[in-house]
Amino acid sequence: MKSDGKGKSYYGRYRRRSSRRKGWRAYLAPLFAVIAVLAVGLYFVGVSERESASATSSGPANTVGKPDERTAALPPLNLPSDDAPHASGMEWWYYNGILDATTGNRYAFHVAVFVANGLVKHTVMHVALTDLQTGRRFSGQSRTGGVPAKSIANGFDFNQDGWQVSSNGASHVVRAEFEGVSLALNLADSGQVVAHRAADSATPGLLDFGKSGISYYYSRPRMPTRGEINVAGRPIQVSGDVWFDHQWGDFDVLSFGWNWFALHLADGSDVMLYDLFDSDGRKVLTSGTVSTAKGSVPLKASEITLTPALKWTSPHTKITYVVEWNVKLPSGSYNIKPFVDDSEFDAHDTTANIYWEGPVKVSGSSEGQGFMELSGYDRLKAAPANRK
Repeated sequence: MKSDGKGKSYYGRYRRRSSRRKGWRAYLAPLFAVIAVLAVGLYFVGVSERESASATSSGPANTVGKPDERTAALPPLNLPSDDAPHASGMEWWYYNGILDATTGNRYAFHVAVFVANGLVKHTVMHVALTDLQTGRRFSGQSRTGGVPAKSIANGFDFNQDGWQVSSNGASHVVRAEFEGVSLALNLADSGQVVAHRAADSATPGLLDFGKSGISYYYSRPRMPTRGEINVAGRPIQVSGDVWFDHQWGDFDVLSFGWNWFALHLADGSDVMLYDLFDSDGRKVLTSGTVSTAKGSVPLKASEITLTPALKWTSPHTKITYVVEWNVKLPSGSYNIKPFVDDSEFDAHDTTANIYWEGPVKVSGSSEGQGFMELSGYDRLKAAPANRK
């Protein structure tokens, strides 16, 4: 999985370690998945009840014509200390980007660290790299009990199976080795921080998912990145702007799915769109943020129109995803389509779910590129195109 060195000695150790794990993984992985789902579910129920009661009792006085915000009862977003791990039910740190190589080729990647903190605490890492010239995709995943991280003030340092995802001050590091390829990236925290919020909310950095809970959520949309990837034994120097997300809270990720977009547009703006739906396909929340050098502006649900265009059915899992979208925003109309249709990530071994995650290109009122995530389609009873 993630690299703790290069060369034949690593792969020898990895093969021996992998062969020993195969026998017990077949038994333990499904068992851990069931235990984790039940544990986190019970945790969420208790926390949601306490949170609702707290928000009701300690929320600010109601202003005329405006209901109290549950989010206002929680501590405000506080950076840089909130870069560090929290004792919440669910938390993740996430990077994605399209990298330009000195050879002229282009590569896309995403890396995520998840920590589920219920009756059973565990840490999961997911990584994928796509060669945009050939469409070939490499992926890896790792899971362990507890939190394999060093304690860092105002940061984090996860080390698991030789992989590393860390932040210390203005410097971020991502290291991973999987399926014969590797990533070694250095990222600079020198850009804008975007604290997402609903358009009718006065609480930056928090989103209210209703009965599913409340989430802290902020992004660093453009982190200047340099480093090296290794494909087929060939080191390649790369650079580009990487999107970083950090999200945590006591929310139930099994109660909804989402269509999520993180877009870099050629006019210099950055767009995040979040379209949540329940297992019956009904809308839970549509939210978004447009960021420019002058600051960020939350989008109202009425200002966002997401229209499904083309679907793709996975030959591996038979799950159907909406992989192309037409999007209408106050700034214009856009078409979003994937570089590679087959960007499904089967995470059954680590998080008991399957999702679609991959790079996309943007055309229309402005050109651009970015990433799209489609999650919850494996639990969906009705097609997203039929949502009302």
